[in-house]
Amino acid sequence: MAKRKTEEYIFADAYIGSFVKNLMNRQDMMRLASCKDLAAAEGILREFGYGEAKELYDNDIEWFIRREQNKLFNLIYDTLPERKELALCLFPYDYHNVKVCLKAEFLGITPDEDLLVSTGDMDWKRVVAMVRDRNYMFMPVYMKEAIIEATDLFGRGGDPQEIDIILDKACYRQMLAAAEETKEDFLIGIVKRQIDILNLKTFVRLRQIRKPWSFFQKVFLTGGNIGEQLFISCYEEPYEQMAEKLAPYGLQEPMADGGREIKETGDFSLLEKLCDDKMMEFNKQAKYYSFGIVPIAGYWYAKEVEIDNLRIILTGILIGSTPEQIGERLREPYV
Repeated sequence: MAKRKTEEYIFADAYIGSFVKNLMNRQDMMRLASCKDLAAAEGILREFGYGEAKELYDNDIEWFIRREQNKLFNLIYDTLPERKELALCLFPYDYHNVKVCLKAEFLGITPDEDLLVSTGDMDWKRVVAMVRDRNYMFMPVYMKEAIIEATDLFGRGGDPQEIDIILDKACYRQMLAAAEETKEDFLIGIVKRQIDILNLKTFVRLRQIRKPWSFFQKVFLTGGNIGEQLFISCYEEPYEQMAEKLAPYGLQEPMADGGREIKETGDFSLLEKLCDDKMMEFNKQAKYYSFGIVPIAGYWYAKEVEIDNLRIILTGILIGSTPEQIGERLREPYV
């Protein structure tokens, strides 16, 4: 795919850029977190372009979140000059649907529509049909090869975990290949950092349950900035020592502070939050681009994080958390 000329994005950049002003900053989110109930929260959300949300009056947070995610995807893809340019952001949803289909097949049941998602690059009904019929004609080669390998391994070993491992690797290989095809450094950087952070989270979780480093080698995602050998060399080292080695990759703070929290309490939430904040730190570079695909991609990621923060806030309100408790879990906003 040839890199598009900057002027081809003028309309899309202007239109998507007009929505940036509606993004919530931390002060806005804390104001929302102070609402006494979801009905009051709905009133504030209208100020930021969310429109009427009747489902919140029924405490149906998940339906609200799904609707807003669909609205976001439709906004982006109805505006882009070509859908293919940011399709890589939807690949994880496609692979999720493939996992659901394969596991349902091996259990001898029909894929549960409640578990399938409609926000992938491929229509979920089409994915169901392709997996069921093993029709690979219109399937990405990464996905096809992963399905063949996963089916073979499961048939020999019966371990459903193999399905997740194989498909996750294929997903991120396809995402990185698609990013590299755009020849856009920002998109390549986003995918590489996602891979690094997923590897770091996996590494820490496996260490905590004392899995051997050979298992980490099996699940390690290739293509990131951090090589496999660095992780393996740190398998027996204290987290603070590993944090120093991650400094060149911008992940020293998540490993140092998150690792300390895990060591003291066994809680992974701080590590998860700090890693997400590092992703947003990189994404904020999109603010310095006026034209092209980058500001559109930057807004998309920013809005996804905002929607995730809304899930945290609205759930906190529903269960009676204090604003301070909710605030501790919020991810860094774009603005």
